[in-house]
Amino acid sequence: MFKFFRDPFNFGLLGLGLALYYLSHRGDAFDAFYEATRHVEHFEIDELINIVFIAGLLAPAFLVRQNNQLRRALSRRAEAEAEASRIALHDPLTGLHNRRFLNVAIAELGQDGWADPARTEMTVLLIDLDRFKPINDLRGHHAGDQLLRAVAERLQSLCGPHDELMRMGGDEFAILVSEGDGRAAALMAQKVLNAISRPFDFGDWTAHISASIGLAQWQEGLTGAELLRNADQAMYKAKANGRDNIVHYDQELGEQLRETAQLQADLKEAVETEGIVPYFQPIYDIQTGDIRAFEVLARWRHARRGFVQPDHFIPLAEDLGLIDKLSESLLDKACAELLKWPTDAGLSFNISPTQFSNADLARRIGAILRRHDFPGSRLEIEITERAVLRDLNKARNVIAELAAMGVKIALDDFGTGTSSLSTLTQLPISRIKIDRSFVTDIAEASQNSKIVSGVLALAQSLSLDVTAEGIEHAEELEFLRQHHCDCGQGYFLCRPVPAADIARLLAPQAKAQAAG
Repeated sequence: MFKFFRDPFNFGLLGLGLALYYLSHRGDAFDAFYEATRHVEHFEIDELINIVFIAGLLAPAFLVRQNNQLRRALSRRAEAEAEASRIALHDPLTGLHNRRFLNVAIAELGQDGWADPARTEMTVLLIDLDRFKPINDLRGHHAGDQLLRAVAERLQSLCGPHDELMRMGGDEFAILVSEGDGRAAALMAQKVLNAISRPFDFGDWTAHISASIGLAQWQEGLTGAELLRNADQAMYKAKANGRDNIVHYDQELGEQLRETAQLQADLKEAVETEGIVPYFQPIYDIQTGDIRAFEVLARWRHARRGFVQPDHFIPLAEDLGLIDKLSESLLDKACAELLKWPTDAGLSFNISPTQFSNADLARRIGAILRRHDFPGSRLEIEITERAVLRDLNKARNVIAELAAMGVKIALDDFGTGTSSLSTLTQLPISRIKIDRSFVTDIAEASQNSKIVSGVLALAQSLSLDVTAEGIEHAEELEFLRQHHCDCGQGYFLCRPVPAADIARLLAPQAKAQAAG
């Protein structure tokens, strides 16, 4: 009997049999094996052979059972992976495909579909809902979700069998038109615009929204990411154009956007390196001809473009979040320069509506004044009524903080937009500035002369000082002098100049004062 165990093959065969027996029955096979080896001397060879024989008979059944279990496990795993993939490619709120699906679809078409002439006309429509956020803010996210589902249903009804509708996230949708020509995509965009503009009625409330749509058509050599970026840029151009419209991406738009992107990069560098400097335009006493103040104006001399107009780069600075740093740099330099000059004239400094909504504005201005020991009474901050009307209570607080430092407030561009008496009476305004559009040809244009005469009379009744902007002819200056306007500025009097030229401007006035 022991000769049987001395043969490794026989001992291995016994082990295999016991292992198979254990795996098939899931019983106490280990204990049986232990008992079998502990009392092995009592086993007969025939008994061991029988065990191995039985195990051999059970092996096929075990293998079939294990194979079935493996198939079921693989099937469950495949189902789980399919469900995970479905979730990953679908928006849970609307049930539509999502942004990831669009990326995958474009990539697949890029690999397999470009050879098909029908696919070369593929166009992406990016759809951004206008005026959606106020609904979310006013009625809550539940109402916003309700509206998004309704929009999805309405857009789905417009799509054909070869169109793919997706929710990209937030209030943004996309339609992938992969068949037909560019005219079909343009027609689809117009249908979308019309459909979204119709009211959405939810029984107890109704939503009125619109859409801004950007279209980009695939062209040879474009990657999927580039196609999406083109559609995205066209959509933002549609929003910038006033919303509720369609913009097609083309070569001209692409060039404009690349130019803007380059200008933005250059502007960031200019702000960081303080390459934008203050220029000073004198504000004259119209009656005496003396310089009463200097308006600080930003000037940027670009290495390649030359002087960039402020109305071009100031809005860019606001969009890029650079306006605070830029303004503080200009005011800091202007205060330092003014203290060097032999004059008691003040500074007039513009603050944008974006800055005026910053509750920290007065503190920052105060820090600059203290750094230079600059009297607050020599600084006048110019604001527009649009900045005030954004938040009247906040404006009142900011102006009060500035007034506590002695800083005066001037209302710029008076007579344009929403100028009203309420602003003059509710806030401590000390000066109004008549917009240049009313000063131009004032001696000849009867309508302008009546408006300016009325503003001057109003200011006198409210004990407000007045500065007329944009004086470009002697006749305009004479009209303002005869109607007792306090101050004026414009190219006829003096163009904006760098700090190095101020001494030349002040010399005649200093000489006259010395002689007097």
